[in-house]
Amino acid sequence: MHRITAICFDLDNTLWEVWPVIVRAEQLMYAFLADRFPRVVARYSVEALRLERDRIALDEPTMAYDFTYLRLASLRHCAQAVGYEPATADEVMTVFLRARNDVTLYRDVRPALDDLRTRYRLLTLTNGNADLRAIGLDHYFESCYSAREIGALKPDAAAFRHVLEATGLRGEQMLYVGDDPIADVHGSRNSGLQALWVNRNGAQWPAELGVRPLTVMHLGELAPLLSAVAH
Repeated sequence: MHRITAICFDLDNTLWEVWPVIVRAEQLMYAFLADRFPRVVARYSVEALRLERDRIALDEPTMAYDFTYLRLASLRHCAQAVGYEPATADEVMTVFLRARNDVTLYRDVRPALDDLRTRYRLLTLTNGNADLRAIGLDHYFESCYSAREIGALKPDAAAFRHVLEATGLRGEQMLYVGDDPIADVHGSRNSGLQALWVNRNGAQWPAELGVRPLTVMHLGELAPLLSAVAH
């Protein structure tokens, strides 16, 4: 750990809880549809819109890494199916993304980032479509990377290699911090990075994934832990 010069963070469920955000964004999107494009809600429930997005992902597996594309393509299909122009989906997606970036940070996030940025290069790598500039966190990070930009979803090693190549760092110099045992910890370790598990809910580490990594319950533990293990 004494070699670490950069920390790369996952976003969803690491810096904020994501599912309530998605549910609220879909509800606001649906209300907008009901007001502006009522024929869509006459045919599709919120759940049916989700299923349509899942269908697009199955039909176009080469685009599975781009959640924005999948949702937009499904909205276009649903709009056309009831007689609206495909461009309808662009308006709806704007409503969804605005709400998707209205997140509530875990209380430990800003204090931890304030501390860590004085000692490490900070980066992010996410499978999702959160916009850190819209959220107001982008100033903490040197660079922010997404599966949509890279063309690969974690735990694919291509996602982690992209970050290493873009930053000029070696795997042992970067710590990846995330909540998901497979996408975040297993993926980063298999790609040569060091890994830390954010286990906010006291979950059991999956034994099939090997040795449990360094673990914290909140980000406030991260800086003291890194200082301790480096010495």
